[in-house]
Amino acid sequence: MSEGSEIFLLNSNIVQKIIKEIISKIMEFYIFPEKAEQISKFFSNKLNNGDYNQIGDPIMFQQEITTDLQEISTDYHFYFEFNPRLASELKQRDYEQQDGDEDFIDDHELKLGLYDNYHIVKAERLPGNIGYIKINDFQPAEYAGDVIIGALQFLANCYALIFDVRNNGGGYPSMVQLITSYLIGPSSKLLNTFYYRNKDKYSESYTLPYVPGKRSFEKPVYILTSSRTASAAEEFAYNLKMMKRANIVGEATRGAANPIENFPIFGKFVISLPIGRPINPISNDNWEGKGVTPHHQSRQEDALKEAHLLTLKEVLKSCSDNELKKFLKFELEYCEALYNGVNIDKSIIKKYLGEYQGANLLFIDNQLIFERKNLKYPLITKDNHNFYANERMKIWFGEENQQKSLYLHQRVFDQIIKLNKS
Repeated sequence: MSEGSEIFLLNSNIVQKIIKEIISKIMEFYIFPEKAEQISKFFSNKLNNGDYNQIGDPIMFQQEITTDLQEISTDYHFYFEFNPRLASELKQRDYEQQDGDEDFIDDHELKLGLYDNYHIVKAERLPGNIGYIKINDFQPAEYAGDVIIGALQFLANCYALIFDVRNNGGGYPSMVQLITSYLIGPSSKLLNTFYYRNKDKYSESYTLPYVPGKRSFEKPVYILTSSRTASAAEEFAYNLKMMKRANIVGEATRGAANPIENFPIFGKFVISLPIGRPINPISNDNWEGKGVTPHHQSRQEDALKEAHLLTLKEVLKSCSDNELKKFLKFELEYCEALYNGVNIDKSIIKKYLGEYQGANLLFIDNQLIFERKNLKYPLITKDNHNFYANERMKIWFGEENQQKSLYLHQRVFDQIIKLNKS
């Protein structure tokens, strides 16, 4: 028996009531009526055969039901869980008044969201003045809006933006709407039309005509995806791909498009089932069962470095300021060494080890180190000719008349310092 489930045990009578409630909800709300009938017949047959009667543990029961739901429907938005707390909260809601397209977040989820900074886990300026935002879940804009706005404003002066949703399993459309509004002009654009079967209702989601702070509607946008990217995170990528506003880098996404609603079952369980479907105005379709195909296929673990290099090359190509071009070229070369570097050839570098007018070049724990003014810089290289301490400092070596020299180029200074070996 699973931990925490001892207070409630299943029997055949309870199982029968639960399965009948599941069937009732699916028949009333599931977006595809034909599939709803197929799923209902499947569960009725299993119930008649007594297939669930031997499961007393509610945790094992939830796993069995979820597996069956997903296999028979091929819809990964189906979930069934033992969750008395959430079931109690959901029972207080009047589903007859719910349209199914409103954000709902329970107190427990809100508390966890606050603890996790609403799953906005990183906002960082990468070399080349590229902005990077990692979002692991799209929380409702009502709660998480200030956090994502702060991240976007922090990176508002970057030349391009990279959004990382590789570990994002979905969330709420309002956050998709808010972020997308910063990436296009102020004119409202239709993102998706959502159809809800039980009310036979259509609702439309538009970008916002006003957002606080600076928009980033002209700079390049890249989105990192993986096979785990799902639901609202897929909508974010799909919408921007259809609008030709973003380049997708990584793996094809999961393929879970249809919005869900949570329903209490037997006062102790919760079923999540798809109640609607999005219709994109450009494709007249969605990503259900197909996922979002990247522009640039890459293993998910390589997606960031691939996108960063692509972004830097795009920004460099469009830059018209000669001084900034030098900066970008310098930092692109550094990133190529960082991401595609090779092991330093000791046979080449060995003769250059030693002291250079107050600076030192040495190996420490098999790592080539440049030391100057009591600061140690580990060096990387892609060609064993140019060595980089960071995105601002490059070093190379030379020899003339048996005098070995170290050449130091700092990006912020348009000059090269020559240090002779002692």
